[in-house]
Amino acid sequence: MAMYNDAREQTAANTSVSLVASHRTAPAILSWVNAVFGRLFPGDDLAIAPAYSEMTAVRSDSPAGHPVSRIGDARPLRAAEVRRTEAAHVAGVCQAVVTEGWLVGDRGGAPHRPARFRDIAILIPTRTGLPDLDHAFEQAGIPVRVDGGSLVFQTQELRDLINILAATDDPADSIAVVAALRSPAFACSDADLARHKLAHGSFNYLAPENPPGPVTAALLRLRAFHDLRPTTSLAGLVQAILGETGIVASAILDTADRDAFRRARFTVEQARAFEADGPQPLRALVDWLEERSSRPIVDHEGAGLDEDEDAVRIMTVHGAKGLEFPVVIMAGFGTQPQAVLPPTWAIERASGELAVCIGPKSRGQFSYGPVAGVLAQELRHAEAEQVRLLYVAATRARDHLIVSFYKGQRGNASGVDRLLAVQAADGLPVLAAPDNAAHQTPGRLSGIVVEPSPFRDVATAAAARRELVAASYRLRVTSATALAGRKEARADDSEPWSHGRGSTRLGRAVHAVIQSVPLSASPGVVAAFARAQAVAEAIPDREADIVRLVRRALESQAMARARAAASNGGRALREVPFAVEIDGTIVEGFLDMLIDGPGGLEIVDWKTDGITAGEVDARLDHYRLQAGLYVLGIERATAHRPTRVTYAFLSPAIERDLGDTAALAAFAANELAAGRGRQPAPPG
Repeated sequence: MAMYNDAREQTAANTSVSLVASHRTAPAILSWVNAVFGRLFPGDDLAIAPAYSEMTAVRSDSPAGHPVSRIGDARPLRAAEVRRTEAAHVAGVCQAVVTEGWLVGDRGGAPHRPARFRDIAILIPTRTGLPDLDHAFEQAGIPVRVDGGSLVFQTQELRDLINILAATDDPADSIAVVAALRSPAFACSDADLARHKLAHGSFNYLAPENPPGPVTAALLRLRAFHDLRPTTSLAGLVQAILGETGIVASAILDTADRDAFRRARFTVEQARAFEADGPQPLRALVDWLEERSSRPIVDHEGAGLDEDEDAVRIMTVHGAKGLEFPVVIMAGFGTQPQAVLPPTWAIERASGELAVCIGPKSRGQFSYGPVAGVLAQELRHAEAEQVRLLYVAATRARDHLIVSFYKGQRGNASGVDRLLAVQAADGLPVLAAPDNAAHQTPGRLSGIVVEPSPFRDVATAAAARRELVAASYRLRVTSATALAGRKEARADDSEPWSHGRGSTRLGRAVHAVIQSVPLSASPGVVAAFARAQAVAEAIPDREADIVRLVRRALESQAMARARAAASNGGRALREVPFAVEIDGTIVEGFLDMLIDGPGGLEIVDWKTDGITAGEVDARLDHYRLQAGLYVLGIERATAHRPTRVTYAFLSPAIERDLGDTAALAAFAANELAAGRGRQPAPPG
């Protein structure tokens, strides 16, 4: 702010423009914001904070209901207990917003409609309360999406995976090994761990002997991952752990939440990015992931909901800058901000003096210069920044703003205290804590009844289990591309560690941009995403090629049909995973785009092959089997046969319809029956 103020003072006064018209927020919310923040912003020192400018509402409509309301109050509880109570109340309010049919509006003047979960955003100042929120929403059976890389790293699924990677790398790291064993990946209970230890077992999976039991079986699986390290890439190792432990599948089955898959994919991509310039040791990846989880990072991986996803969003206020939501809940502002510590060195620019402070007071702190004055100034900056954070959170709301006044009795410098200093919470309507149990959706596994074991002894049960496991391993798993008899694109010889869909750097970058940008993205948005992906794939010199291919995809007839479907009540889904079992073979893959329009389902596949127009027909022959497998997969998953399969070759800008989808499916089924592309079953 000091530097901004210096720049402002050096600018001619008649060039100063105030942007005070709000097209986003309902008038009643803006009235509350102006009344509160007009008094909170300190106007006495422009080097600390700008003077407050009242916002004026462009909107004239306000949906029925309370535009601004509150939950919670001060509690004589510890901070952890307050966070748990607040999280449960927030989850209940989200359920009430949907079940009571709170009205919200859409851009463009559409009539007000009942709110859905996807209309709600919970904005938090820090990551401290995220685990409690995650647990409260899981207990309430409410779908939730955690946005932003630094928040994703705080989810339990990612912590479990990091622990498994750390245990895979170092068998002597008993803390990581035990944490991995207790995770859903291995599901060893505390009783299992205690029995293992009492039987003189070791948690080092390289130990020569361990007593039989579930812990030893899990340790053997960890050892298998450990032995896999030298022969696979980091991304391949992460993918193997995710696939063989089944933690993603079990999470999706239990909660019906696709975030488990999204977070797993996020971690695989993080591993691939970490190793983009060459092979790296697993320990380096673990340290890198740990470091990223310990600090705020700017990472909008997967920001935004899929077109068909209905989930509450949780994000930090910093991550919400520039965004808007029909319903905003401000939570977690009752905690004290991080303490302002004396600087190691700082310059008081007003006087030009240097301040130095080394060591704690308890050990004879060394200080030189105006340390106290610099510290007081830093404290004022921190307080002003906290007010600005509150302001950003409050102005993200379009139709309804809910402010949580939960706080413990300790401390008096939280955001809640600052709000209470200028307006009593009693002036706002109070939303009581609903009974979450009355609306709770049972998990997908909650109805399973565990039958008594039919086996009379351990040996018989163990033999039956071995047979069951062997039968499951006899299922062959392959991809549609592999069965088609060729790779979609050959990996660069310079990067043998690089794996994944679109296995050239250019192909991955183009698919990533098409997946991320809006269907009607402007040239500026495409250029920004292309620049970021070019850097991520270490091909900054190919940025123009990425832009060219993405623009051709956006200008294609297939994309025009996708936009038409999305604007007329249909859907255009991108990066759609599918898996289907056909004659004992599990075929899995991704569809670049699936259009659900008035003409039925259309599959679209973007091809970045560097070919000419004359080579398209020959190349299509290679894709007939792949297209037929796509049709079979979607038909089995949805009970509807796709009516069209379009291959869009972006280099020559040519789109081709592969014709009768029934014929494509029959061709693929015949090829599978003939055994083409099958892999031998693994031993045992």
